[in-house]
Amino acid sequence: MKIYTPLCIILFALSARAQSGIQEFTTSGSFEVPDGVNVVFIEVVGAGGNGGGNGTGGGGGGGYASGYYVVTPGEAYDVTVGSSTLGDGITQFESILYATKGGNGVSVPNPEIGGGGAGGFGNGGTIANYTGGAGGGGYYTYFGGGGGGAAGASGDGGVGGNTIAWVGICLTPGGDGGVSGGLPGGNGGKGAGFIDAFCGVSDPSAPGANYGGGGGGGNGNGGLPSNGADGYCRVAWCAVDASTTLTATTITANASDATYQWFNCATGEIIVGETAQSYSVTETGSYAVIVTDAVCNDTSACVDVEIIVIGIADITGNEIVVAPNPFENYLTISGVQGDEHFLLYNAIGQLIWEGNQIANEYISHLVTGLYFLHIENQNYKVVKNIIKQ
Repeated sequence: MKIYTPLCIILFALSARAQSGIQEFTTSGSFEVPDGVNVVFIEVVGAGGNGGGNGTGGGGGGGYASGYYVVTPGEAYDVTVGSSTLGDGITQFESILYATKGGNGVSVPNPEIGGGGAGGFGNGGTIANYTGGAGGGGYYTYFGGGGGGAAGASGDGGVGGNTIAWVGICLTPGGDGGVSGGLPGGNGGKGAGFIDAFCGVSDPSAPGANYGGGGGGGNGNGGLPSNGADGYCRVAWCAVDASTTLTATTITANASDATYQWFNCATGEIIVGETAQSYSVTETGSYAVIVTDAVCNDTSACVDVEIIVIGIADITGNEIVVAPNPFENYLTISGVQGDEHFLLYNAIGQLIWEGNQIANEYISHLVTGLYFLHIENQNYKVVKNIIKQ
């Protein structure tokens, strides 16, 4: 068995001192890079737009951006979390990436249905830049439109639902809220309508859900509009230990509390079903493991494993003589070149001893039985069957 450590694909350039971690921001602040961390994952969600009053449109959902970025250990980075009611609503990590706020709902002239705010957008993401859903349309002085869903890690936010036009009866819940594009984006809030036919009892609007969902529009008789949800920022870093240990023909990943996927380095294909921390090799080849923790993953170095099939008959090398055979205490080897390496295996293939000189090796402690002595150098490799008496 030989172990090689060729250059492998390193997904994260992290010091061994670094630990995995996550820092979430729901208000503006500062992120100080931990010692040993050189790469972080960042995702941002812009604030949701606010619904308009008096039968107007819902607010648009906030945008989303994410990616991996090189950072400097010990350096502090400014994080701005967008508010639905203050400032421009942009969520931003320094000048690296940002997500904008969804537009506020507005009114449109009677008898049109409309006024939903535009969805915010993401910018600067190396993985994703998605757009929030637009707010649904309201009906002038009557019913509110639904808020748009925020964009998220899976895609764009859903558009808020339009309300209906008034046709002499007020019994309607208002426009539906749009669904998010996946966490951490939130759904949009519903628009305000009525639960009676005469516009007297409001079916209230709903605020946008965390994070970045657009607020629902208000109705025309006391049903107030709702605000969008504020923005969000998450920074994550990791230090998976993707090293391995080879014992006989079993490779073990040293990292614990993780998931594992073994693959064949020669073909690049995963080995189906091999997801345990250890992998028992059955064929000569080169193997590695992808180790994944709660934040990220890493790939180990490839390990070359040679499977040696041991038979009763000698493979080759009749000119090499091992004596005495059977033996008691010592072995003498003749017919060798002088630069050989010796490996002694028991009958079930376990390595008992190895070295470059066996003539002076006192091996009387071995139990009685059959053994296999591998003799090899750069020119040849032979196996001799020997018996301990």
